[in-house]
Amino acid sequence: MRLAPLTLVCVLTAARALAQQAHPSILSVDSVAESDVTVSQGGGSIADGNHLTNIYFDSLVTADFGRGFQAMVRPQIQRLTSSEWNKQIWIADLRWERPGAVAFRIEGGYIPSPIGLANLNYRPQLNPTIALPAELFTSLPSLEPRGPRVNLMGGIYPLGTQATVSAKHWDARAAVIDTSPMRIRRVFGGPYPPFFSGNPPRFANVIVGGGITPFVGFRVGAAVARGGWMKAGESPTTTSTRDATLVSIESELAFRHTSLASEWTRDALETSLGTRVASGWYVQGAQTLTPRWFVAARIEKINTMLPVIDGAEQDFKASEQTVGFRLTPELTLRVSHRLREPFGGSSYLHTGAVSIVWYRRWM
Repeated sequence: MRLAPLTLVCVLTAARALAQQAHPSILSVDSVAESDVTVSQGGGSIADGNHLTNIYFDSLVTADFGRGFQAMVRPQIQRLTSSEWNKQIWIADLRWERPGAVAFRIEGGYIPSPIGLANLNYRPQLNPTIALPAELFTSLPSLEPRGPRVNLMGGIYPLGTQATVSAKHWDARAAVIDTSPMRIRRVFGGPYPPFFSGNPPRFANVIVGGGITPFVGFRVGAAVARGGWMKAGESPTTTSTRDATLVSIESELAFRHTSLASEWTRDALETSLGTRVASGWYVQGAQTLTPRWFVAARIEKINTMLPVIDGAEQDFKASEQTVGFRLTPELTLRVSHRLREPFGGSSYLHTGAVSIVWYRRWM
Protein backbone atom coordinates (compact mmCIF):
# COMPACT_ATOMS: atom_id res chain seq x y z
CA MET A 1 0.00 0.00 0.00
CA ARG A 2 2.89 2.40 0.72
CA LEU A 3 4.28 1.83 -2.77
CA ALA A 4 0.94 2.50 -4.49
CA PRO A 5 1.32 6.31 -4.89
CA LEU A 6 4.88 6.00 -6.26
CA THR A 7 3.81 3.25 -8.65
CA LEU A 8 0.89 5.33 -9.89
CA VAL A 9 3.13 8.35 -10.53
CA CYS A 10 5.55 6.19 -12.52
CA VAL A 11 2.72 4.70 -14.59
CA LEU A 12 1.19 8.09 -15.35
CA THR A 13 4.58 9.59 -16.24
CA ALA A 14 5.30 6.73 -18.61
CA ALA A 15 1.89 7.19 -20.24
CA ARG A 16 2.48 10.91 -20.87
CA ALA A 17 5.92 10.23 -22.36
CA LEU A 18 4.51 7.62 -24.72
CA ALA A 19 1.71 9.95 -25.79
CA GLN A 20 4.21 12.71 -26.63
CA GLN A 21 6.11 10.26 -28.86
CA ALA A 22 2.86 9.19 -30.60
CA HIS A 23 3.44 5.53 -29.76
CA PRO A 24 0.70 3.18 -28.57
CA SER A 25 0.63 2.72 -24.80
CA ILE A 26 2.40 -0.37 -23.54
CA LEU A 27 0.39 -0.25 -20.31
CA SER A 28 -3.31 0.25 -19.77
CA VAL A 29 -4.72 0.72 -16.29
CA ASP A 30 -8.25 1.14 -15.04
CA SER A 31 -9.38 1.31 -11.42
CA VAL A 32 -12.68 1.02 -9.61
CA ALA A 33 -13.60 1.75 -6.00
CA GLU A 34 -16.96 1.22 -4.35
CA SER A 35 -18.50 1.65 -0.93
CA ASP A 36 -21.98 0.54 -0.02
CA VAL A 37 -24.11 0.45 3.12
CA THR A 38 -26.81 -2.20 3.44
CA VAL A 39 -29.61 -2.10 5.99
CA SER A 40 -31.25 -5.47 6.53
CA GLN A 41 -34.72 -5.95 7.96
CA GLY A 42 -34.94 -6.39 11.71
CA GLY A 43 -37.71 -6.01 14.24
CA GLY A 44 -40.25 -6.04 11.43
CA SER A 45 -38.82 -3.09 9.46
CA ILE A 46 -35.66 -1.90 7.72
CA ALA A 47 -35.38 1.02 10.16
CA ASP A 48 -34.74 -1.46 13.00
CA GLY A 49 -32.25 -3.57 11.07
CA ASN A 50 -28.47 -3.99 10.98
CA HIS A 51 -26.19 -1.66 9.04
CA LEU A 52 -23.45 -3.44 7.07
CA THR A 53 -20.68 -1.59 5.24
CA ASN A 54 -18.60 -2.93 2.37
CA ILE A 55 -15.55 -1.27 0.75
CA TYR A 56 -14.08 -2.52 -2.52
CA PHE A 57 -11.11 -1.50 -4.68
CA ASP A 58 -9.36 -3.11 -7.62
CA SER A 59 -7.25 -2.21 -10.65
CA LEU A 60 -6.84 -4.03 -13.93
CA VAL A 61 -3.38 -3.59 -15.45
CA THR A 62 -2.66 -4.83 -18.98
CA ALA A 63 0.79 -4.86 -20.59
CA ASP A 64 1.12 -5.25 -24.36
CA PHE A 65 4.49 -6.74 -25.36
CA GLY A 66 3.78 -6.81 -29.09
CA ARG A 67 3.56 -9.76 -31.49
CA GLY A 68 0.21 -10.63 -29.88
CA PHE A 69 1.54 -11.18 -26.34
CA GLN A 70 -0.20 -9.58 -23.37
CA ALA A 71 -0.07 -9.89 -19.59
CA MET A 72 -2.90 -8.98 -17.22
CA VAL A 73 -3.05 -8.61 -13.45
CA ARG A 74 -5.96 -7.53 -11.27
CA PRO A 75 -5.25 -7.02 -7.54
CA GLN A 76 -8.22 -6.45 -5.29
CA ILE A 77 -8.77 -5.25 -1.71
CA GLN A 78 -12.13 -5.57 0.00
CA ARG A 79 -13.43 -4.80 3.47
CA LEU A 80 -16.11 -7.38 4.13
CA THR A 81 -19.27 -6.75 6.11
CA SER A 82 -17.61 -8.79 8.89
CA SER A 83 -15.01 -5.95 9.15
CA GLU A 84 -12.26 -8.28 7.87
CA TRP A 85 -10.01 -7.24 4.98
CA ASN A 86 -9.71 -9.59 2.01
CA LYS A 87 -6.69 -9.06 -0.26
CA GLN A 88 -6.58 -11.10 -3.45
CA ILE A 89 -5.27 -11.28 -6.99
CA TRP A 90 -8.20 -12.28 -9.16
CA ILE A 91 -6.48 -12.24 -12.55
CA ALA A 92 -2.82 -12.86 -13.34
CA ASP A 93 -2.45 -14.37 -16.78
CA LEU A 94 -0.32 -14.34 -19.90
CA ARG A 95 -2.07 -14.53 -23.25
CA TRP A 96 -1.29 -14.63 -26.94
CA GLU A 97 -3.75 -13.43 -29.56
CA ARG A 98 -3.89 -13.72 -33.32
CA PRO A 99 -6.45 -11.32 -34.83
CA GLY A 100 -8.24 -11.95 -38.08
CA ALA A 101 -11.54 -13.07 -39.59
CA VAL A 102 -11.15 -16.10 -37.31
CA ALA A 103 -9.31 -14.89 -34.22
CA PHE A 104 -7.44 -17.17 -31.83
CA ARG A 105 -6.35 -16.69 -28.22
CA ILE A 106 -4.57 -18.92 -25.74
CA GLU A 107 -3.98 -17.90 -22.14
CA GLY A 108 -2.79 -19.37 -18.87
CA GLY A 109 -2.49 -18.42 -15.20
CA TYR A 110 -5.28 -17.10 -13.00
CA ILE A 111 -7.83 -16.58 -15.75
CA PRO A 112 -11.36 -15.13 -15.89
CA SER A 113 -13.97 -17.80 -15.30
CA PRO A 114 -14.45 -19.86 -18.49
CA ILE A 115 -18.08 -20.59 -17.58
CA GLY A 116 -20.99 -18.41 -16.60
CA LEU A 117 -22.15 -14.87 -17.20
CA ALA A 118 -22.61 -13.72 -13.59
CA ASN A 119 -18.87 -13.26 -12.99
CA LEU A 120 -18.90 -10.34 -15.44
CA ASN A 121 -20.89 -8.37 -12.85
CA TYR A 122 -18.17 -8.67 -10.22
CA ARG A 123 -16.54 -5.29 -10.95
CA PRO A 124 -18.94 -2.65 -9.54
CA GLN A 125 -18.96 -0.41 -12.63
CA LEU A 126 -20.22 -3.37 -14.70
CA ASN A 127 -22.96 -4.39 -12.25
CA PRO A 128 -26.26 -2.58 -12.95
CA THR A 129 -27.48 -3.22 -9.38
CA ILE A 130 -25.74 -3.12 -5.99
CA ALA A 131 -26.01 -6.79 -4.97
CA LEU A 132 -24.33 -9.48 -7.08
CA PRO A 133 -26.26 -12.42 -8.57
CA ALA A 134 -27.06 -14.82 -5.71
CA GLU A 135 -25.54 -17.82 -7.48
CA LEU A 136 -22.03 -16.44 -6.89
CA PHE A 137 -21.93 -16.21 -3.09
CA THR A 138 -25.12 -17.79 -1.70
CA SER A 139 -24.19 -21.22 -0.31
CA LEU A 140 -26.52 -24.11 -1.05
CA PRO A 141 -27.68 -26.33 1.81
CA SER A 142 -25.14 -29.15 2.07
CA LEU A 143 -25.81 -31.79 -0.60
CA GLU A 144 -23.68 -34.37 1.22
CA PRO A 145 -24.35 -35.19 4.90
CA ARG A 146 -21.74 -33.24 6.92
CA GLY A 147 -20.00 -32.37 3.67
CA PRO A 148 -18.75 -29.05 2.26
CA ARG A 149 -21.23 -26.48 1.05
CA VAL A 150 -21.04 -25.16 -2.49
CA ASN A 151 -22.46 -22.34 -4.60
CA LEU A 152 -24.60 -22.86 -7.66
CA MET A 153 -21.69 -21.23 -9.50
CA GLY A 154 -18.91 -19.57 -7.51
CA GLY A 155 -17.27 -16.25 -8.24
CA ILE A 156 -13.99 -17.83 -9.36
CA TYR A 157 -10.81 -16.83 -11.17
CA PRO A 158 -9.17 -20.25 -11.35
CA LEU A 159 -5.64 -21.36 -12.12
CA GLY A 160 -5.73 -22.94 -15.55
CA THR A 161 -5.35 -22.56 -19.29
CA GLN A 162 -7.90 -21.66 -21.96
CA ALA A 163 -8.06 -21.55 -25.76
CA THR A 164 -10.65 -19.39 -27.54
CA VAL A 165 -11.60 -19.16 -31.22
CA SER A 166 -13.99 -16.46 -32.42
CA ALA A 167 -15.44 -15.08 -35.63
CA LYS A 168 -18.05 -12.46 -36.46
CA HIS A 169 -21.06 -14.62 -35.61
CA TRP A 170 -19.70 -17.38 -33.35
CA ASP A 171 -17.16 -18.21 -30.65
CA ALA A 172 -15.89 -21.39 -28.98
CA ARG A 173 -13.57 -22.17 -26.06
CA ALA A 174 -12.03 -25.00 -24.09
CA ALA A 175 -10.33 -24.80 -20.70
CA VAL A 176 -8.77 -26.89 -17.97
CA ILE A 177 -8.86 -25.41 -14.45
CA ASP A 178 -7.83 -26.50 -10.94
CA THR A 179 -11.11 -25.55 -9.25
CA SER A 180 -14.67 -26.80 -9.27
CA PRO A 181 -16.80 -23.92 -10.63
CA MET A 182 -19.02 -24.42 -7.57
CA ARG A 183 -16.28 -23.87 -4.97
CA ILE A 184 -14.31 -20.67 -4.49
CA ARG A 185 -10.51 -20.93 -4.46
CA ARG A 186 -8.45 -17.84 -3.62
CA VAL A 187 -4.82 -17.01 -4.37
CA PHE A 188 -4.31 -15.96 -0.74
CA GLY A 189 -6.11 -18.45 1.44
CA GLY A 190 -5.17 -21.25 3.80
CA PRO A 191 -5.96 -24.92 3.31
CA TYR A 192 -9.50 -26.19 3.73
CA PRO A 193 -10.95 -25.96 6.40
CA PRO A 194 -11.88 -23.45 7.81
CA PHE A 195 -14.83 -23.05 5.49
CA PHE A 196 -14.93 -19.28 5.21
CA SER A 197 -11.22 -18.44 4.88
CA GLY A 198 -9.59 -21.66 3.67
CA ASN A 199 -9.28 -23.08 0.18
CA PRO A 200 -10.85 -26.36 -0.93
CA PRO A 201 -8.72 -29.17 -2.39
CA ARG A 202 -7.65 -28.86 -6.00
CA PHE A 203 -9.78 -30.57 -8.64
CA ALA A 204 -9.15 -30.93 -12.36
CA ASN A 205 -12.19 -29.63 -14.26
CA VAL A 206 -12.60 -29.56 -18.04
CA ILE A 207 -14.83 -26.88 -19.59
CA VAL A 208 -16.07 -26.48 -23.16
CA GLY A 209 -18.39 -23.76 -24.38
CA GLY A 210 -19.38 -21.47 -27.18
CA GLY A 211 -21.93 -19.02 -28.47
CA ILE A 212 -23.57 -17.49 -31.48
CA THR A 213 -24.09 -13.80 -32.27
CA PRO A 214 -26.79 -13.46 -34.95
CA PHE A 215 -26.40 -9.67 -34.95
CA VAL A 216 -24.50 -7.03 -33.02
CA GLY A 217 -25.98 -6.67 -29.54
CA PHE A 218 -27.42 -10.18 -29.22
CA ARG A 219 -25.60 -13.34 -28.13
CA VAL A 220 -26.63 -16.76 -26.85
CA GLY A 221 -24.01 -19.04 -25.28
CA ALA A 222 -23.62 -22.27 -23.34
CA ALA A 223 -20.89 -24.12 -21.48
CA VAL A 224 -20.41 -27.47 -19.74
CA ALA A 225 -17.95 -28.26 -16.94
CA ARG A 226 -17.03 -31.72 -15.64
CA GLY A 227 -14.67 -32.69 -12.84
CA GLY A 228 -14.25 -33.28 -9.13
CA TRP A 229 -16.12 -31.25 -6.53
CA MET A 230 -15.40 -33.17 -3.28
CA LYS A 231 -12.40 -35.28 -2.27
CA ALA A 232 -12.31 -38.36 -0.07
CA GLY A 233 -12.39 -37.46 3.61
CA GLU A 234 -14.22 -34.14 3.26
CA SER A 235 -17.30 -35.96 4.54
CA PRO A 236 -17.58 -39.01 6.83
CA THR A 237 -19.56 -40.71 4.04
CA THR A 238 -17.06 -39.96 1.25
CA THR A 239 -14.32 -42.50 0.51
CA SER A 240 -13.46 -41.35 -3.02
CA THR A 241 -13.49 -38.20 -5.11
CA ARG A 242 -16.96 -37.18 -6.24
CA ASP A 243 -17.50 -35.56 -9.64
CA ALA A 244 -20.04 -33.01 -10.79
CA THR A 245 -21.41 -31.77 -14.10
CA LEU A 246 -22.35 -28.11 -14.46
CA VAL A 247 -24.33 -26.72 -17.40
CA SER A 248 -24.80 -23.01 -18.03
CA ILE A 249 -26.88 -21.25 -20.71
CA GLU A 250 -26.67 -17.48 -21.06
CA SER A 251 -28.01 -14.69 -23.25
CA GLU A 252 -27.39 -10.97 -23.69
CA LEU A 253 -29.35 -8.37 -25.63
CA ALA A 254 -28.59 -4.66 -26.01
CA PHE A 255 -30.54 -2.16 -28.11
CA ARG A 256 -30.81 1.61 -27.98
CA HIS A 257 -30.59 2.47 -24.27
CA THR A 258 -31.61 -0.95 -22.94
CA SER A 259 -29.50 -3.93 -21.90
CA LEU A 260 -30.82 -7.34 -20.84
CA ALA A 261 -29.00 -10.45 -19.58
CA SER A 262 -30.08 -13.85 -18.30
CA GLU A 263 -28.50 -17.12 -17.21
CA TRP A 264 -29.69 -20.60 -16.29
CA THR A 265 -27.42 -23.03 -14.42
CA ARG A 266 -27.83 -26.68 -13.49
CA ASP A 267 -25.50 -28.66 -11.21
CA ALA A 268 -25.58 -32.47 -10.99
CA LEU A 269 -23.37 -33.66 -8.12
CA GLU A 270 -22.37 -37.21 -7.23
CA THR A 271 -23.00 -37.91 -3.52
CA SER A 272 -23.24 -40.93 -1.23
CA LEU A 273 -27.04 -40.68 -1.68
CA GLY A 274 -26.84 -40.71 -5.48
CA THR A 275 -26.87 -37.77 -7.90
CA ARG A 276 -28.19 -34.56 -6.37
CA VAL A 277 -29.37 -31.68 -8.55
CA ALA A 278 -29.44 -27.92 -7.96
CA SER A 279 -30.50 -25.35 -10.53
CA GLY A 280 -31.20 -21.66 -10.76
CA TRP A 281 -31.66 -18.69 -13.01
CA TYR A 282 -31.64 -14.91 -13.05
CA VAL A 283 -32.81 -12.19 -15.41
CA GLN A 284 -31.55 -8.63 -15.15
CA GLY A 285 -31.99 -5.45 -17.13
CA ALA A 286 -30.92 -1.83 -17.17
CA GLN A 287 -32.56 1.15 -18.86
CA THR A 288 -30.87 4.52 -19.39
CA LEU A 289 -33.48 7.24 -18.93
CA THR A 290 -31.30 10.31 -19.43
CA PRO A 291 -27.53 10.85 -19.71
CA ARG A 292 -27.42 10.84 -15.88
CA TRP A 293 -30.36 8.71 -14.69
CA PHE A 294 -30.85 4.96 -15.11
CA VAL A 295 -32.89 2.16 -13.55
CA ALA A 296 -32.05 -1.53 -13.21
CA ALA A 297 -33.60 -4.69 -11.79
CA ARG A 298 -32.83 -8.37 -11.27
CA ILE A 299 -35.02 -11.35 -10.35
CA GLU A 300 -33.54 -14.74 -9.46
CA LYS A 301 -34.34 -18.16 -8.08
CA ILE A 302 -32.29 -21.17 -6.92
CA ASN A 303 -33.74 -24.63 -6.30
CA THR A 304 -31.90 -27.44 -4.51
CA MET A 305 -32.47 -30.84 -2.89
CA LEU A 306 -31.95 -31.60 0.78
CA PRO A 307 -29.15 -34.09 1.54
CA VAL A 308 -31.03 -36.59 3.73
CA ILE A 309 -34.72 -36.53 2.83
CA ASP A 310 -35.17 -37.97 -0.64
CA GLY A 311 -37.16 -35.70 -2.93
CA ALA A 312 -37.34 -32.79 -0.47
CA GLU A 313 -36.48 -29.41 -2.01
CA GLN A 314 -35.77 -25.86 -0.92
CA ASP A 315 -35.87 -22.59 -2.85
CA PHE A 316 -34.04 -19.28 -2.65
CA LYS A 317 -35.80 -16.30 -4.23
CA ALA A 318 -34.73 -12.69 -4.60
CA SER A 319 -35.37 -9.51 -6.55
CA GLU A 320 -33.69 -6.12 -6.59
CA GLN A 321 -34.77 -2.74 -7.93
CA THR A 322 -32.14 -0.01 -8.39
CA VAL A 323 -32.12 3.68 -9.32
CA GLY A 324 -28.80 5.18 -10.38
CA PHE A 325 -27.50 8.70 -10.93
CA ARG A 326 -24.21 9.59 -12.61
CA LEU A 327 -22.82 12.46 -10.57
CA THR A 328 -19.84 12.81 -12.93
CA PRO A 329 -18.37 10.58 -15.67
CA GLU A 330 -16.35 8.90 -12.90
CA LEU A 331 -18.84 8.80 -9.99
CA THR A 332 -22.14 6.91 -9.89
CA LEU A 333 -24.61 6.82 -7.01
CA ARG A 334 -27.03 3.90 -6.64
CA VAL A 335 -29.97 3.26 -4.31
CA SER A 336 -31.72 -0.10 -4.25
CA HIS A 337 -34.38 -2.17 -2.53
CA ARG A 338 -34.04 -5.95 -2.37
CA LEU A 339 -36.48 -8.70 -1.48
CA ARG A 340 -34.96 -12.04 -0.41
CA GLU A 341 -36.48 -15.33 0.72
CA PRO A 342 -33.60 -17.54 1.99
CA PHE A 343 -33.46 -21.32 1.85
CA GLY A 344 -35.95 -22.70 4.36
CA GLY A 345 -37.68 -19.33 4.68
CA SER A 346 -41.41 -18.73 4.39
CA SER A 347 -41.48 -14.96 3.79
CA TYR A 348 -39.46 -12.27 2.07
CA LEU A 349 -36.96 -10.12 3.94
CA HIS A 350 -36.50 -6.48 2.93
CA THR A 351 -33.08 -4.89 2.42
CA GLY A 352 -32.17 -1.33 1.50
CA ALA A 353 -28.78 -0.29 0.16
CA VAL A 354 -26.93 2.77 -1.12
CA SER A 355 -23.58 2.75 -2.91
CA ILE A 356 -21.16 5.07 -4.60
CA VAL A 357 -18.88 3.80 -7.39
CA TRP A 358 -15.78 5.53 -8.74
CA TYR A 359 -14.25 4.29 -12.00
CA ARG A 360 -11.39 5.70 -14.05
CA ARG A 361 -9.32 4.51 -16.97
CA TRP A 362 -5.84 5.97 -16.58
CA MET A 363 -4.45 5.14 -20.00
